[in-house]
Amino acid sequence: MYFRLYLGIDMKSDNTAIELEQQLHHAGFKGRVVSTNHLPELESDFARLLETGDLNKDFYDEIVSRYGLDWDFKPPSKLPTASSIIITAAQQPKISLEFHHDGESYYGIIPPTYVYNTDAAVLKVISKYLDEHEYRVCDARVPAKLLAVRSGLARYGRNNITYIDGWGSYFRLRAYFSDAPCMEEHWQEWRAMELCNKCTACVKKCPTSAIGEGRFLVDAGKCLTFFNEGEKGFPEWIDPTWHNCLIGCMICQDVCPANKDHTSWLMPGAEFSDEETIMILEGVSRDDLPAQTREKLQKVYMLDSYELLKRNLKVLIDRVKGSGIS
Repeated sequence: MYFRLYLGIDMKSDNTAIELEQQLHHAGFKGRVVSTNHLPELESDFARLLETGDLNKDFYDEIVSRYGLDWDFKPPSKLPTASSIIITAAQQPKISLEFHHDGESYYGIIPPTYVYNTDAAVLKVISKYLDEHEYRVCDARVPAKLLAVRSGLARYGRNNITYIDGWGSYFRLRAYFSDAPCMEEHWQEWRAMELCNKCTACVKKCPTSAIGEGRFLVDAGKCLTFFNEGEKGFPEWIDPTWHNCLIGCMICQDVCPANKDHTSWLMPGAEFSDEETIMILEGVSRDDLPAQTREKLQKVYMLDSYELLKRNLKVLIDRVKGSGIS
């Protein structure tokens, strides 16, 4: 102890990362804390995907343009002294929306990762603990899935989705920088789930053949989610019967054995009347929607994706009716 004090090492600070992970656990979340010293490794991992072509450069540029999602592998200017990265996971269900139209009811699914009401709760836990110890926290723009796997929080599936033991893929990841010390940590080579070695359920069920047996990185340029989230029209080669969610896709996750205890976890989100459904399908601007309709959409975080909702809802209704995309 004498030498630690002599060197200016605070004994309590050694446990900061461990205690923060425990605080997240007690609040119902999961988290790992790793040192910012690993940022170069994380950047190299990502650069290697681009160099090998496993991650198509044109596809990545499209994603950056679409979402403004350009990774930054160094501490931000608002927190240049950041010494740790916190990766968190919040368990979340699928959300079901009910739309009434022409005397029928149609249901649309929102996958677990799109509803982000847990973000504030996670950050509240982190901020409260760090504030008490006079540390700061801010968002980190790093590849959350890659960080989660490298930290040991999650493992990759063959479909490039991350999985957590006991949670399957029903969770949402967030990453943060902090100036809290990270004396003991988890860091490992990225790992895939062992069951993927013998299972090809997602390969067989993926309608666009975006998942291959010879690689553990989905061909995102073929993934239905890529087109489902884009503002452009669907390519002609996409079969209307493949659509299954209001945004994103759940096919590979629904057939994954790691999710067998979670696929039925479905929570009702909102119900829309005939009048509301017609307004959405006819393209009434979101600003002209009734306040209560906007509130329903905001509640399930679909107001910001309203333009996609109009198109994708029509596709799902046409699929049920069996008329295809008109």
